[in-house]
Formats: sequence, C-alpha cells, structure tokens
Amino acid sequence: MFLSRRQFLKVSVGTVAAVAIADNVLALTALQPVIEVGNPLGDYPDRSWERVYHDQYRYDSSFTWVCSPNDTHACRVRAFVRNGVVMRVEQNYDHQTYEDLYGNRGTFAHNPRMCLKGFTFHRRVYGPYRLKGPVMRKGWKEWMDAGSPELTSEVKRKYKFDSRYLDDMLRVSWDTAFTYAAKAMVIVATRYSGEAGARRLREQGYAPEMIEMMKGAGTRTFKHRAGMPVLGMIGKFGNARMNGGVNALLDVWIRKVGPEQAQGGRYLSNYTWHGDQNPSHPWIFGVQGSDCDLSDMRFSKLNTSWGKNFVENKMPEAHWKLECIERGARIVVITPEYNPTAYRADYWMPLRPASDGAIFLGAMKIIVDENMHDVDFLKGHTDAPLLIRTDTLQFLDPRDVVADFKFPDFSKSYSGRVQSLTPDQVARLGGQMVWDLTKKQAVPLHREQVGWHYQDSGIDAALTGTYRVKLLNGREVDAMPVWQMYLVHFQDYDLDTVHQICRTPKDLLVRWARDSGSIKPAAIHNGEGTNHYFHQTSNSRGAAMVLVATGNVGKFGAGQHTWAGNYKAGCFTATPWSGGGLGVHTGEDPFNITLDPNAHGKEIKVQQYYYGEEVGYWGHGDTPLIVNTPKYGRKVFTGKTHMPSPSKFRWVSNTNHVNNAKHHYDLVHNVDPNIETVITQDVEMTSDINHSDLAFACNTWMEFTYPEMTITVSNPWVQIWKGGIRPLYDTRNDLDTFAGVAAKLADMTGDQRMRDYFKFVYENRVDVYAQRMLDASSTFYGYSADVMLKSEKGWMVMTRTYPRLAFWEETNESKPMWTRTGRYETYRTEPEAIEYGENFISHREGTEATPYLPNAIMTTNPYVRPDDYGIPITAQHHDDKTIRNIKLPWQEIKRHANPLWEKGYQFYCVTPKTRHRVHSQWSVNDWVQIYESNFGDPYRMDKRTPGVGEHQLHINPQAAKDRGINDGDYVYVDGNPVDRPYRGWKPSDPYYKVARLMIRAKYNPSYPYHVTMAKHAPYVATPKSVKGHETRPDGRAIAVDTGYQSNFRYGAQQSFTRNWLMPMHQTDSLPGKHAIAWKFKWGYQVDHHAINTVPKECLIRITKAEDGGIGARGPWEPVRTGFTPGQENEFMIKWLKGEHIKIKV
Repeated sequence: MFLSRRQFLKVSVGTVAAVAIADNVLALTALQPVIEVGNPLGDYPDRSWERVYHDQYRYDSSFTWVCSPNDTHACRVRAFVRNGVVMRVEQNYDHQTYEDLYGNRGTFAHNPRMCLKGFTFHRRVYGPYRLKGPVMRKGWKEWMDAGSPELTSEVKRKYKFDSRYLDDMLRVSWDTAFTYAAKAMVIVATRYSGEAGARRLREQGYAPEMIEMMKGAGTRTFKHRAGMPVLGMIGKFGNARMNGGVNALLDVWIRKVGPEQAQGGRYLSNYTWHGDQNPSHPWIFGVQGSDCDLSDMRFSKLNTSWGKNFVENKMPEAHWKLECIERGARIVVITPEYNPTAYRADYWMPLRPASDGAIFLGAMKIIVDENMHDVDFLKGHTDAPLLIRTDTLQFLDPRDVVADFKFPDFSKSYSGRVQSLTPDQVARLGGQMVWDLTKKQAVPLHREQVGWHYQDSGIDAALTGTYRVKLLNGREVDAMPVWQMYLVHFQDYDLDTVHQICRTPKDLLVRWARDSGSIKPAAIHNGEGTNHYFHQTSNSRGAAMVLVATGNVGKFGAGQHTWAGNYKAGCFTATPWSGGGLGVHTGEDPFNITLDPNAHGKEIKVQQYYYGEEVGYWGHGDTPLIVNTPKYGRKVFTGKTHMPSPSKFRWVSNTNHVNNAKHHYDLVHNVDPNIETVITQDVEMTSDINHSDLAFACNTWMEFTYPEMTITVSNPWVQIWKGGIRPLYDTRNDLDTFAGVAAKLADMTGDQRMRDYFKFVYENRVDVYAQRMLDASSTFYGYSADVMLKSEKGWMVMTRTYPRLAFWEETNESKPMWTRTGRYETYRTEPEAIEYGENFISHREGTEATPYLPNAIMTTNPYVRPDDYGIPITAQHHDDKTIRNIKLPWQEIKRHANPLWEKGYQFYCVTPKTRHRVHSQWSVNDWVQIYESNFGDPYRMDKRTPGVGEHQLHINPQAAKDRGINDGDYVYVDGNPVDRPYRGWKPSDPYYKVARLMIRAKYNPSYPYHVTMAKHAPYVATPKSVKGHETRPDGRAIAVDTGYQSNFRYGAQQSFTRNWLMPMHQTDSLPGKHAIAWKFKWGYQVDHHAINTVPKECLIRITKAEDGGIGARGPWEPVRTGFTPGQENEFMIKWLKGEHIKIKV
C-alpha cells in the first residue's frame, strides 16, 4: 500500500480522532497495516506544516510572577504568553541579581528555583475547577431574606444550616454578595453584643470564660483567617485589616462606645493550625521559631534530618542538602520510615513514632558520661548553672536572699533599648542566682551576664552539687544547679531503656550521640512531621538540648531549626526606630486613619483591635479545655490569654479551611451548624466553598491587577509582582472583596471611616500599603515598592548575616536571649510546666497513639512532681487522657496496655505534606492527581477511581497480608470509634457512609510493621461528591451542581484525626519575644505560643473493603507482574539479590 504525504496526513488525523473517542479499546484497535510513505518533497514541496513544531515555543510576550503557595519557597517564575494565553512557564535564572541596599547579592547557587507546583500552575488557572464569580448558598439567602431568625433546631433544618453540604449554590452579582455580607456582619454583631448577647450565648451552653472574652462585643464572635497571609502581604492580610479596623468601627457603631472600648474580631491562626510551628521553640529560645536561610546548611559538618523528608518535600531547596554532602558533612536521618533523604544519609535511625525524646535524652546521657559537653558554653550561655530550689522547683530569686536587692537599670543597655524591657517587666521575669565557687556562696546573675559579660563578671558558677542557702525570712533551703538536676534526670535514660522505648538499634544510638558530641558545627532540622505529635514540645526541647549542651547554636551550620510553614511575618519587624512594621497595614488605627498617600510608614498610627485565637478550639467543638477532675472538680486548662470566644461568623481567604480541619466531619456535622455566616474566598471550587454560605471568586497570582508582595521562608527574598494576563472570569483581587464589603458597611452605618480604611483600593493605589510596610520595618527601611515592582526580581531581607542565622548576636556578641533568664533554657519554672510534670525534658507516651499507657511520663526523677488531678489510670475519655500526668518508670509504663490497641487499632499513621501539593492546593490539578500516587490513570480504566488519580495509604506488606489485604486493594480506615469520624455517628446514618474513609492500600516495605502513611489534605468526600461517584456513568467523585472534585470515593484523611488541646500549649506565664515586634509578651500570641494541631496523635484500624482489580475483580493489575513489593516473582527476587547477572573473569 502506497500513500502520498497529503493522503497520509488525512488518514493519520482520522485515526487519531478515532483513538480519542474510543478510549475503552485503546490498546490494539487503532493499529493498521504497515504503510510506506513516499518522499514528501516529491509532490508536496510546501513544508509550512512544519511550523507547528518550529513555533511551539514562540510567544508574544512574557512576564514574571511569584508562585506563592504554602510551601513558602516563593519562586519567581517566568510565564510565556501567546494570544493572551499562558502557554508554558520556566524557571527564572536570576537569583545572582537579587540584592540589598548595601550591595550584597545572591549567588548563582540559588538557581534554579521551581517545582512541579509552579510548572503546573497554569493548569489551575485555566482548569475546570475555577470559581468564576461570587456564589451564595440558597438556604442562607432565604434565611437572610426572612430576617435572619435565631438558629433554633427548626431554623437550622429549614435553611439547611445543619446540612450546608446538601444545599444549592446560586450565582450572584458582586454588589449582591457585598451587600449580603455587610448585612450579615451587622446582624450577627448586633445579636451577640451587650448583656442580651451574653444571655443568648449562656443559653446556648457556652462556658462563662468564653463569654467573658467577648468583652460585650458581638464582633468578638467574628473569626477571620487569611490562609498563610504572608503569601500575599497586601491582599491576604487585608482580612486582618478588615478584622481589626472595620470590625472595631462596627462595634463602636453598635454599642455606642468610644475607641478605648472598641473590639475587633478574633484572628484565626495559620502556622500553628497547620502543625507547622515547632511548639518547643518559644520554650527554649523565647522566639516564635528558630530557622535559618537554607543555604546555611552547606556549613554543617553533622546534619541531622529529624522527621523531615528534605529531599522530597523541599524541592527548590534540596540542592543545599546535596551541597552539604559534597562538602563532606555527615548526614543522619531520624524517621520511622526509610525515605528519599534516608537513602542519601550516612546512616538512618529508625524509631517508634513519637519516641523521639528518648533518643535525645539517651544521647545526652552518653555525651555527659563521655565528657563531650561544652562546659564553658553551658556556664556562659545557658541556664545550666542557675540554682533551683528543691522545695518549690523555682529559681532561687535574689529578692528572697539578698537584702534590699534591686535589679540593674537596663534602660541604656540591650535589654532596655532593643528588647524594650521596662523595670516592671524585668521584675516580672524574676531574678536568678548561681553558686560562685570562688566566693563559696550564692550570688545574683542578671540576664545580661552572658558570654564574655559572664566571663568578665569574675563569677565561677558551679554546674554540680547541692547547696544550702539561707533566705531573708530565716529559712534555709537546698538549691541545685539546673545541670546537676539533669544529671539525676539522665539516669533513667540508659542505653537499654532508650532502645526499648524507641526501638532504634543500640549501635546507632551510641554513634549519633558520639557524633553529636564531637562534630562541629552540627545542626538538627525538623519538619512538619515531628510537629504533628502531641508531645513535640518535650521532644524538640530534647533535640535542642543536645545542641545547646555541645555549643552548636548561633553559629553557621549549627542550630535546631524547623522547616514547615510560613512565619516570616516577623520579617516586617516593628521597632522603636522604624515604626509599626507589618502593623501599619494590618493594624492601622481606624480612628486615626492616614489618608495621605505620601505619608512615611513611620507616621502611620497603629492600634490593634483584633485579638488572636487558635483554630484548634473550634476543632475541639468550639470549646476550650475544661475538665471535671476528681480532685478539684471543674478545672480550666486553657489560659486566659488563649481563651476562645463563641464562633458565629467566619470569613476565611486563601485557605481550604474546613477541608484541612482535623476532625473534619465532626466540625461539619456538629459544630458549624451553630455558625450563622460562613464566607470563603478562593480561586477554585474547594471543600470549604461547598460548606460556605457565601463565596468570593478571586484572581490567581497570574491575574492580579495590582501589586502583591510576599516573602520566602527559606531564603532572604522579599518580592513584589503583579499579574501578566487579564482575569479570565468575573473575579477580583483579594483586597477588593474586603474593600467592597467595607463600602457597603459605610453606606449602612453612615460611618465614612469604613470606606476610608480601604481608600487606596478604590483609587488603585495599593502600592501605598506596600510602601508603608517597607518604610516601617527595620529590615526593609529605604526600599522602594515601585523600584521592586519594576525590577521584576526579588530583593534581600536586610539581616545581620548572610545566610541569615538564628541567635547569631546572642552566641557571638554576648547579647541576652529573648527568654526569662537571657539564656538558652532547658529547665522550666512556669507553674503550669511544673504542674504538668514538664519542668524537665522527659519522654512521654502519646495520649492516644501508643500501645502502652497513654500520656505517661517516663522518669523517676524526684524533682518531677506532676499533678494527676485524681484521674484514674484506667480513664479513657480523650480530655482525661489529655490532662492526666502520671510519672512512672519505663517498666511500669509498658506493663499497661492501651485498650484501643487491644481492640485492633494498631497502626500509627504519619501525615506528611506531599511534594506535589501544599495542604490542599493543587489537589485536583490533573497532572498532580496522576503523578501523586501509584493509582494515577488519565483514562480511568477503573471507574471506581474518584478522578484521574486518587489518594493512597502506604502500609508494610507483611502487615497488610496478615489482614488479608493485597497491594492496591481498597481498605477502610477507622479511628477511635468513640468520636470518629464524628461524634454521635451510627452505621445506619447516611452521613457515616460519606465520612468513613475508603482508600487504596499500597505496599511499601520502607514502613515498619505498625506504621502507615497518608499524605495530608487532599479534597475530602462530601455527600454531593459521593452522590456523583455512585450515580454518574463514569463514576467520578464530582458534585454535579458545583463541579467539586473529591480525591476520595468516601471519607478523607481527616476521618480518623481529631483535635487535641495540649496543656503545655496554653500557658499564660511563658515569656518571650513578640512575633513581629522588638518587645516581650507573656502567654498566648497567634501562631506563637499556642495550640498546635497534631493529626498523628491517633491510632487506626485497617480492614479490607474491595479487591483492587478493575471493577473489584481480583488483584490490582500490577500485582500480577511479579515486580511489585511484597509480590516478587522468582526473577524479581533473583534480581533484588543481585544474582541475575554474574560475570566471571
């Protein structure tokens, strides 16, 4: 058969079309007999058809934009546009041009920067799930139109507040959306203001402490959250601006009070809610988080990745780990599973999940026993020499020992000029004493006697011994240095005991301890994974102690750093000499608005009227931690500074808030029906929008019509950009939504200040907000927003060192830490810590995720004296286990079995981020669905697959086989049946079928027998997605009306998680640095010392649901090949042993 070129093209086009239609018979039916094609130049000299290949990279224009998801790398990416459409994106190789005002520059080593999220982002921009305009829930609109009656049970049913997920969504105009939102704010704030509002809340059963936090203002029931707002300093933080400014004005209008009594709403957290913050860092270092520029990793000689799969999940930064290796560093990985980072390590230390603290305490015992600790550093920079009274377990205070003692005047020194400590605050921090070996008596040691100041003091502080000290009241007390007390404490953590607790091989425990004691500089980098444990505070205090005791902090290549989330709001630092920092945007005083666009940032009056709140309380049933104890009766464990207020109005932006909530199905079923208005703004049809009353459709990063600003978490860049394509739909920038509602409120109340508060939005001058933040921040003083925008590149955050390094000044320049003592602190004197048995660092079993006695403290140390509140050892209620403090030796702890374990809930489930998504962003991107698991299939040959891919649960092959589960089977995953997937569930409840997790099981021998893994935050199943899955001919788990696409057939990872309220995260007495200002704060601060979500604190049971083969017939197809883990055929076994090819010479 012979065809001309023209004939061949016609035939081939038809064949391709046939293949595209007949996907079910794709394999062989399109094959034709071999065709001989003649020379096209023979009778077809026109070669213009080749242009489709020649021109595939042609573009009309290009622009740069910042990919700013919650992986916080903020890569600047170049997009190429043809005919107004982004055709492709590429990495921008220009980091060597990034600079600061002093001429410092980035280097070529930072190139390239982009991962699959940036590479596929245009598929989200043009994808089928975009939100194309504002939508409103039908029942909520009817409720508003009916006068917004109070939410009785009948009203909730009538207007579907108890089943938002089943209601219809109506497309509305922006004017209608703004009007209804403003009206709802007036209604809710009025309803819950004053004594009448307090009475309503009491009748609804809210705790009196929560009502007290209202301060009489209905606006305090407003909960605003900008999802990781540093990702959009101007627009995302507009939610905080609305919260503190417009809400305060609304409160004044409703209650007729003055500005001094005005209250904004509550600002919901991000960093802690995501489990990103290392909760120990405020305790050890006195700051929100210890981190460094990741390029600092190159200087480490011992680099320990602890619970951080760095190579996989920090893709734009992973090369720093490789450079660390190239420079000769020793790499260690501490994780339960063997992961890609472990593959590159010198050695991997497997461990039982949540037993990490035992490893560090065991290492400390070896370091001390072998005399590898740094005595000079301990004396000069840490709390090791400070005397502790053995009776009270508090510091020996010089005010109790020295007659007429007075604290030094710090007004002209670092504590006063930089840390802004007042005399009253110095007194509140308290004083300390050491035993001077020269004078043979206890002497005061103040907070600035650190480093060389300590050396110059002439004091030779004892680290060991017990000393009798006479108090001014005539009593004599025994006092011991902190270090001496720890020498007692370490005795419980001998090698055999530590091995039994964590199951790590003994030789590796010894090797790592000796490496940590002898190699400098050394660093321990933890990730989100370890922060997901209930007792991460204690675990990470142990990790830091290893470094502190060996002098490996505050130096290049050293430190205990956390790598998850975005906490760089602190880069916009408020100082006495620069101005209000970030606060000039988020906290501009609404009663003293500066309307001059040319005003310098330092001129802006800052008065914050909103107050933070942890989302975890909403996740705990919208309640604080209050427990009826046998010993004391009703006891409140939530500190006053942490106390939540009732939730009646929620407005979130840039976050799939409900989707990512631990105990998701309980919140949707039992908590949110009590909330009168839920507003969400996002770019796509998310789970949160499906559970909302009103949704604002927003522009993507490529479509911004005016400038936006962000800052990275891992490199010293601040960036300003705007979009390069016109918005595709009826969408707005983030800040436009807040400005639109504020304008409507101004019309309703007659208060023009509400409109003025967003004046520069209406005038298209939002660059004014960016410039003010730069002006008012010590790190950006002198930068021009206009220059930064036009330069199309990042600029460097001006810090003391490049790479930026935590505690450089404290270690190298002998400045005091932002702690109570001015030193690195390993011991805690806060009353709450002593009460909870956490004055020392100890290993504690999990509250649920343990085969042994939940929440037991492993120690025999006589100076650990916890209160058990009379709660019996057999108590099983989650709040009882949360607060119960039982101190026992290891042999006793392991003698008690966790009843849940005995009932078959015998799997830990680790919950890392995925390399392809960040929280839930990109979850329904088609390429990501295909890449992300072993079950991606663009043809969806198995119609049970919810989309072109689906989520999976990694499980040890033998553990699966022992339960009759084959590789690729669908399994049910159940959490504690007492309250999961939601409180009050019944097998007959239709919602239970929606909420119970069904997921693919994937054999993975890198996971230990009792450890599984499911990456967190894919799109959850909803009743509508389940209905679509069960009724659509193609089986897709997609809602017919909204187009919401689930990543699951049924349930979600959040089906087996719940919220826990750790007592150590809720204290009022912990001092430390304010997150975004040079000043001290005590107790709670949003995203700082606060409740951290802990999804790993759960045990799960796994049972087979369906066969993995197509249509539930037989095993999953790859199993038949004999090449998959746990199913190896004879050839594969031979190959794995290296026996397939042998060469004899």
